[in-house]
Amino acid sequence: MAQLGFRTANRRYKYLFWPMMAVYVAIIFGAKFLIDEDTAPVWLNAASAIAVTLPLIGALYAIRRQTEETDEYTRMKLLKALRDGGLITAGIAFFVGFLQIFDVVGTIDVFWFGPLFFVAFGLSNLTNCFGRTV
Repeated sequence: MAQLGFRTANRRYKYLFWPMMAVYVAIIFGAKFLIDEDTAPVWLNAASAIAVTLPLIGALYAIRRQTEETDEYTRMKLLKALRDGGLITAGIAFFVGFLQIFDVVGTIDVFWFGPLFFVAFGLSNLTNCFGRTV
């Protein structure tokens, strides 16, 4: 993909990322309030899971596309934030896994590692913007 100017790349990112997040939230609330867990057929639950996952894939694609469309400096900052977010998420996943193995905590849903990654990525990106690394 061609390298674009910083403003153009950021605008394209925002025009894809934020609508994907809005669709994600709408589908989450819609599925939670409209689908009865006790009587819903399995295919409807599976379709809801797919529908919720697609906007997240779109948001990840927006991040990927932004890394390709920006200059080397901005690309490096973004890749460092992705790296740090992944390291934080993996570290916490290992820690929680060992806490479960040694019966310190009960079962924790794997789902929570996805939002944890986005929070860790966002905080890492924020600290990278101020010239510090995590």
